[in-house]
Amino acid sequence: MTKRGNEVECVGTVAPDSKLNLPLDAVYTPTNVHGLFFSIEGYMVSEQFIWKDLQKTISMTKLLKCEARIRQEIVEPFYIKVVGEIEQVYFENTSRYTMASTIYNVHLYPSIYLKNFLPINIIINLPGSVQEKLLEAGTSYQIPTIDPGKSCIIIKLPNYLEKDWSCKGEILANPPEFSVWSFESFDSAQKVIMDLGMHTSYDHGSIIMALYCPFWMLNKTGLMLSYRSGEDYLNVLYHPENFKGPILFSFRSKVFFGKKKAMIRVEDGEWSDKFPIDVAGSDGVVTCKYNGLTYQIGVHNQLTYNSLTKQITFTPYYVLINNSDYLIECQEGNRPADPMIKVPPRECTAFWPRSDHEQKLLKARIAGDLEKTVSFIYTESHTTLLKLNNKYGGINVDIQISEGGIYISLSVYNHGNAPALIINHTPHTINFWEKGSLNIRSIQTYNKMFYTWENPAGPRKLIWEDSSKKEIEETLRKDTLGIFHLPDLEEQVFYVSFLDGTQRVLLFTSNMKIAEDCQLSDDFEVIEQEVLINIHGVGLSLVNNITRSELLYMCIASSGIIWEIRKSSNHRWRSLTTREVNLIEEGYQKYMRELQVGKDPMQKVILEPKLEVDYLNMEMLKPNRRYLRRTFQTGLWLQYRTSVHQVQLHAKINRLQIDNQLADCIFPVILAPVPPPKSVTNAVEMKPFAELSMIKRLLVHSNVQQFRYFKVLIQEFHVKVDIVFINAIMGLLETNEMNDVEENKLFKLDVKLVDEPLMYHVRLITTAEQKNFFDLLHFSPLKIHISFSMTGGNSGPSAMPHVLNVLLQGIGVTLTDIHDIVFKLAYFEREYIFMTHKQLIHEATLHYVGQAIKQAYVLVLGLDVIGNPYGLVVGTMKGIEDLFYEPFHGAIQGPGEFAEGLILGVRSMVGHTVGGMAGAVSKITGAMGKGIAALTFDKDYQRKRQEQLNIQPATLQEGLARSGKGLVMGVFDGVTGVVMKPISGAKEEGVEGFFKGFGKGMVGLVTRPTAGVIDFASGSFDAVKRATELNEEVKKVRPCRFLQPDNLVRPYVREHAEGHKILNELEKGKYSNTDIYFYHLYINKDVLLLTDKRIAYLEHSDLFGGWRVHWTHTWQEISELPKLVDKGVQIFIKDTSKKKLRLIW
Repeated sequence: MTKRGNEVECVGTVAPDSKLNLPLDAVYTPTNVHGLFFSIEGYMVSEQFIWKDLQKTISMTKLLKCEARIRQEIVEPFYIKVVGEIEQVYFENTSRYTMASTIYNVHLYPSIYLKNFLPINIIINLPGSVQEKLLEAGTSYQIPTIDPGKSCIIIKLPNYLEKDWSCKGEILANPPEFSVWSFESFDSAQKVIMDLGMHTSYDHGSIIMALYCPFWMLNKTGLMLSYRSGEDYLNVLYHPENFKGPILFSFRSKVFFGKKKAMIRVEDGEWSDKFPIDVAGSDGVVTCKYNGLTYQIGVHNQLTYNSLTKQITFTPYYVLINNSDYLIECQEGNRPADPMIKVPPRECTAFWPRSDHEQKLLKARIAGDLEKTVSFIYTESHTTLLKLNNKYGGINVDIQISEGGIYISLSVYNHGNAPALIINHTPHTINFWEKGSLNIRSIQTYNKMFYTWENPAGPRKLIWEDSSKKEIEETLRKDTLGIFHLPDLEEQVFYVSFLDGTQRVLLFTSNMKIAEDCQLSDDFEVIEQEVLINIHGVGLSLVNNITRSELLYMCIASSGIIWEIRKSSNHRWRSLTTREVNLIEEGYQKYMRELQVGKDPMQKVILEPKLEVDYLNMEMLKPNRRYLRRTFQTGLWLQYRTSVHQVQLHAKINRLQIDNQLADCIFPVILAPVPPPKSVTNAVEMKPFAELSMIKRLLVHSNVQQFRYFKVLIQEFHVKVDIVFINAIMGLLETNEMNDVEENKLFKLDVKLVDEPLMYHVRLITTAEQKNFFDLLHFSPLKIHISFSMTGGNSGPSAMPHVLNVLLQGIGVTLTDIHDIVFKLAYFEREYIFMTHKQLIHEATLHYVGQAIKQAYVLVLGLDVIGNPYGLVVGTMKGIEDLFYEPFHGAIQGPGEFAEGLILGVRSMVGHTVGGMAGAVSKITGAMGKGIAALTFDKDYQRKRQEQLNIQPATLQEGLARSGKGLVMGVFDGVTGVVMKPISGAKEEGVEGFFKGFGKGMVGLVTRPTAGVIDFASGSFDAVKRATELNEEVKKVRPCRFLQPDNLVRPYVREHAEGHKILNELEKGKYSNTDIYFYHLYINKDVLLLTDKRIAYLEHSDLFGGWRVHWTHTWQEISELPKLVDKGVQIFIKDTSKKKLRLIW
């Protein structure tokens, strides 16, 4: 505004995505209006934006309108969304904020953004404009000529499925986050409707509208497919095998945001059963029938980058993959008249079995040669060489099985493919045969031969006889060493099976030393190097120095006192059970107290009838005489040992804990081990939280690594988080906001999957990568207690993260508080198998993540999934057992124990020495049965969802945080009895029927639903119930870090952290936002607190707990320097009475 006050003057031009600093004379006008005006070319000046109003509020948003100068050319006005914000800065060179030290930022945005998240181009018609705007797939468009609440737009989908679709939608001033836009097509005699979704979000005041389809159907089967929703029998979508691009699949507006199920069919055959398509990240299989055949189709559900759309990819369940350079032809084993299925080189082909036999068999041959291989089973995971009596030698078949498909990889013979290289290092001919075969084979003296199975679908065992006509069986899968007498001869022959690179060798020899060297050479080797690392504890603090807050503290800590015994100095120390440790420690403390007061205690103490200890000589006398020692386990223990042909690694993490360091958090401890039940702790020894044991054999002249023993065991633990903590972590890790270019790039990656061939979608593990052999690979089951709260303190935003909110809203689910939901992830085990590094990571990740995703959808969100949410595979793959057992029953051997047991066992069998197996692994019997009983499934399990929650009492801190700080500490014992009696009665008698209204529960999945309590488990109830249980309470390791106002992260000082904690909790945080902690001092039970603004004397409340202010004065109220007097420190206060306050030290 000019000085005359009746006209405006241009002070600058702002280019797109740039800024303009305004001169002071343009900001502070003589009229004192403090207004800014805006305009663009072809439009008049807008009404004013008064920036001075920002002093009354932190931010302000206003929609300004610019009318067109010439109405004939432009009809609609131009709208500008103006967002004003105040930014506080330090006043001059001080560290203080004042009203004068502020920056006024004014941002200009369009009123509406429209994003096209469809894989096709769309056309936009704007009101008042005859021109149409083409909006390409994945791009966005600014629409500044629309006034929200007073305008509408028309969106067209040109030539989709050979039809033109259009929809007229109203632009609301406050639109819902998710809405349905119905597109109509009139190209046919009957009106057709397709419902698409419109997601609305806000960015700097602008309305961002994203048009999307909830599901893209990708057909990679090579068949004509049809889709329809589970309840809609009329709206059928056809997907020809040669159609380029995805089919947009959605539901009617009434169920658009509900739980969704679909059905498919092949050609015009029968419809499949309904299957859920909400569960992103999961795979499954559906069955269709057409023309007398059964088609099994793999379903792969993948979430796109924008989280609004799920890509449903349909692939053949059986896929033939040719990894050779020759054309390979396949045929079902029991259908010789069928035409051969051709698999081109380096490509894959769908395989649709026609045989209805229970045993599924295949044959293969190389094109141009009439000889076929013997039949092999293609429904089990195995790697087998199939013999061919021609120049190719054979075809190697490798079968991989996943939830969404079975992949049959075929390749020509390579070195190491043969099941065995048999060497006869004896002066006699040896006869052998395959189990189930009448064909006896002979290997001549001092000769060798490659051998492959005559019947790969059979038992796969090699057999020969000893002098007593006893059959000796060899599976050719693992390292073995044995002895037998040749028939009609008294000569001993040793047989040994071992690996030479990737080739399995079966050696017959009369020389015992050769046999032992082949099998046990590395076991007898002297350890050349040993590295032992002991770390008592280590901590990691995660800090956001911008917000001056510590987010979490992770620590690895040592154990408590443990007692160990051993037979003699040559034996290892062995831990006692928890019950025995507690008894011996209690007696030891009593013994030490008597020594300290000068008494002469009894050195031999009978702790119980079957337990007697001599504390003076540190010996256990009963039940068995043993050496005794008192020790503890360090936080991190690692042993690394090497020899010429072997590497041993043994590592233990005793205790891992992660604390939530945000103020007023719901769950102070995020992650901590869950102690096993008391009935178990009395009978088992204390175990570390995580343990790894590995023995690797280094093979000579080969890059193949043989892992003889690889085992990881993780104990049961809990994870408790609230929404404020999640937002704090995301705020720390998030990068800059994604711009339109990056968003379009990610969208193109999603669209690229549409055109990828079947070869891209199959789960392939490259055969070029080096394979390693695992004798025993075992990753323990994971039992995780999950708790989640949608509420939080005042330490951060409590809104749902955008990505999670979009995902949940899209499937019509509202996430609520979760209390102690138990995830049981079955263990991962492989025996005597070749696996590449990539294959191991892929299978293990798929195993655990797949179970976790499905159980999260079932247990937390109550959705249905395709297949079994617990991922148990029982009897489907030989040599693979994916079951569950309680982690505290897990048994793990150290490398030394494993090697000793192996040596003693093998050598006693050979007769070289007498001895038994040492350090044998205790068998998991009762625990395994209990684990399976808890997960009992019917054979026709139909994915019934488990909605009933298993709510257990939480920690004392959690209960106090939920119920507020007003719970009276002294009343706990009185209230405990009143609350616990009805709960214990319900547990004993069972109240399953009472909870049927809360969901179907575990019908058909778990035999006995667990009874619990519902919403009133929060608040003081949890705190009281936790207080009555005698379990050890998990507390935070340390108070949160104190960060100075300069935002620098300094070494942790516990005294400062405790003082900062006192300031934050003082009178419900009254002074936490105004004062900065400086120093504090304990005076008996009270505290003198100094901050940058005041001095305060605090008293501790014995009844309610916490601190309250006895008196406080600001530094301005102190008239002169304090004086040191006989009774303490004298402080002079500015007031009329000239009173002096005296602090007594």
